[in-house]
Amino acid sequence: MRRRAFNLATVAAATGLTLTACSGAPKAERGENDEIIVTFWHSMRGNNGEQLQAYVKEFNESQDEIIVNESQQGMYDEAYTKLMQVVGTDDAPDIMQMGNLRQTLDAGMITPMQTLIDADDSFDADELLPSTRGVWTVDEALQYMPQSASNNVIFYNVDAFKEAGLDPADPPRTYSEFADAARALKEKLGMDEGAGFLINGAMFSTLNSVQGEPLLNNNNGWDGAPTGAEFDGEAGVGIMTWLQEMLDEGILGNYGRDFDNLRQPWYSGKIGMISDTTAATMMHEQAATFDFDVMPLPVPDGVEPLTASPGGSGLAIFENVAEETQQAAFELVKFLVSPEIQARWAANTGYFPVVDSAWDEDTLSEAMEKIPAMKTANKLVQETGDSPDTRGPLSGVAPDSYIADAWESVYDGGDPMEELTKAADLVDTDLEKYNEANG
Repeated sequence: MRRRAFNLATVAAATGLTLTACSGAPKAERGENDEIIVTFWHSMRGNNGEQLQAYVKEFNESQDEIIVNESQQGMYDEAYTKLMQVVGTDDAPDIMQMGNLRQTLDAGMITPMQTLIDADDSFDADELLPSTRGVWTVDEALQYMPQSASNNVIFYNVDAFKEAGLDPADPPRTYSEFADAARALKEKLGMDEGAGFLINGAMFSTLNSVQGEPLLNNNNGWDGAPTGAEFDGEAGVGIMTWLQEMLDEGILGNYGRDFDNLRQPWYSGKIGMISDTTAATMMHEQAATFDFDVMPLPVPDGVEPLTASPGGSGLAIFENVAEETQQAAFELVKFLVSPEIQARWAANTGYFPVVDSAWDEDTLSEAMEKIPAMKTANKLVQETGDSPDTRGPLSGVAPDSYIADAWESVYDGGDPMEELTKAADLVDTDLEKYNEANG
């Protein structure tokens, strides 16, 4: 393998930052041979974690100036909680795979990725997929680097579709078509239920996004700090009513908030369709004993379906870090979003590549031909534009847990409008407090 060489001091100077040993300036941690040590926190586990660890090891072995120490810090919420306990101290990471963009910006915690890109002629930001770039761009500057892009979709059992007389090449696109398919799977195959939806605020958000409907006002926070919830409007109530009606009929199962509790019944043939993230594609490929594919989340009858912008996580480099360490971390970032690594990452996990040229790599094209669900999902993301109408919220208050609570109450027989209104009132209160503290 060709070993790479960096001139970190020169690149750092190009950003307008200095590397002088000021008494108050943070200093880079050094290894035994004067390598710069970079601490990298992430939230990948299982197969996805093994893949990321392998790429970090490959980066370390490709050069002798930087050593990246990666560690898994739990799921995203848990990792962010840990970060807030140590941010600004020597125990904090230098770079992190994360979300929480609005909170991070309001706290002034990061160096915008745009700053590092502008000083580096070797990185072409135009290579980034517009839809993945858009979700991490604020004030016309890229804040995080997109790296693990995914979307919420419906995975469906192709073999079961055929056996039930359904056309797997023409999966349901509307609420009524989805209910009809779930009904057929239960009645004709004797499944426990035809489908299962994860009780999850992000899943609800995507069900809104495919209709072009926001969760919060001010265009989901992209036109200014949100001040109120909008998920208790017609679209949100329609979603909950549809789910409740299928549950009451017995064609939709309640499998709670844990992905594992939803996936196992699907693997065992007890249900035929599940809502899930494309990041689980390789997990399903390894566990499922049947052919499967994906379809977008359905929309109400008569509504023109949109393709939701990808979610997932980005890479953030922290502000209170030595400039040399920031540059070293940026070298890791460039490596992880290079076409070759992004193609391998996508082929081995189910995440989408974040650079267009990754689709030209044989590794990914061969995987897409082998795994129909991966091919379908990648075609969907390639069709996605960069529109705030289909993005998730940019907000210092995450409405997800309130929405999930309302969802559970609806499953327990609550009125969809009443339960969503209660959740919206709680979000409004939190938004008011957050905006007052960060105005």
